[in-house]
Amino acid sequence: MATEDEQMATQLLRTGATVPEQQQALSWLADYCEESYILNLPPASKVLQALDRFSRRAQADPTLKRHSAKLYKQYKLR
Repeated sequence: MATEDEQMATQLLRTGATVPEQQQALSWLADYCEESYILNLPPASKVLQALDRFSRRAQADPTLKRHSAKLYKQYKLR
């Protein structure tokens, strides 16, 4: 069974997802990354990969793509 963070990453990348569904998933993933940062834990690699893949999608909402790229850049491991 997938954890909630993996489910949201999958929802973000799902082909038939609507913009509101993608926005909800992206918002949840942003909160997840922030909580991980506060607890001094690295975010799951699947979450970071999903954010990166979504930001590179050609047929995604431009606003959501920018937000995803910003989150990826902010929380990626250095």
